[in-house]
Amino acid sequence: MAITTSLTDELATAWLTGRARIRNYHLTTQGNIHAALRTPESTRAGEDLWEYVVTNVSDDVLQAVAAEILKHPSRQLIVAADLSKDPKPAGSTAKYYAEKTGLRPIGVDELVMVTDMSQHDVEEPLMPEQFTAEVERNDGWYLVAFRTTEASEAGPNKLAARGRVAVVDDTYAVFDQIWTAPDFRRQGLGSLTMRYLSSLALEDDVETGLLIAGLEGQALYSYLGWTAIGDVVVLGHPDVDPKDQWATQTFEP
Repeated sequence: MAITTSLTDELATAWLTGRARIRNYHLTTQGNIHAALRTPESTRAGEDLWEYVVTNVSDDVLQAVAAEILKHPSRQLIVAADLSKDPKPAGSTAKYYAEKTGLRPIGVDELVMVTDMSQHDVEEPLMPEQFTAEVERNDGWYLVAFRTTEASEAGPNKLAARGRVAVVDDTYAVFDQIWTAPDFRRQGLGSLTMRYLSSLALEDDVETGLLIAGLEGQALYSYLGWTAIGDVVVLGHPDVDPKDQWATQTFEP
């Protein structure tokens, strides 16, 4: 299967649908603007944790969404756009959208990446004796967690890595919340997590893999056969400190 080089709205919708399913977000779409409520509980608590997601949109749309965030400081904007044909310095895309919207960049230099799932192994990977895999099967998505065994120098039953994948329309595998505990990094667990999740997703004969990769994961995903097709920038209210923005919080159990 030929992998697309364009970030279409179909791909963006598939990614958002899978992400919302995994994270229990409430997703709505109006025209070319997607909106996700972070958790159902946030409504009952009186919080306003909406994030808007737009893909390859006009300046008018960007500024309209930015105006909503300026009125509601807890909201955020995720902008995804096709990769530039010319290499750009780190942070330049975030600066560009910050100037367009008047918002503060809080997540920069992330990439939309895709892969042809037919190139990935349908078999579960062999587990090193130091780890055991725990698989949780949910409605439309899977979770895999790796815990240490008695053969590990760290001792048994320590959570070492974790990841999730959702299947959307029997076509897309959306990978999300891939995490390795600090004490277990650089031991191949990132690759193991991705391979195990791929084997679970391929139970549904999916065709295309989708994920958003931060700087730390981009080299790994490229090594595993993923291709970058888009830039992603997360923007927030200019008066809210980035460390207080919930979109920048790293997933940990």
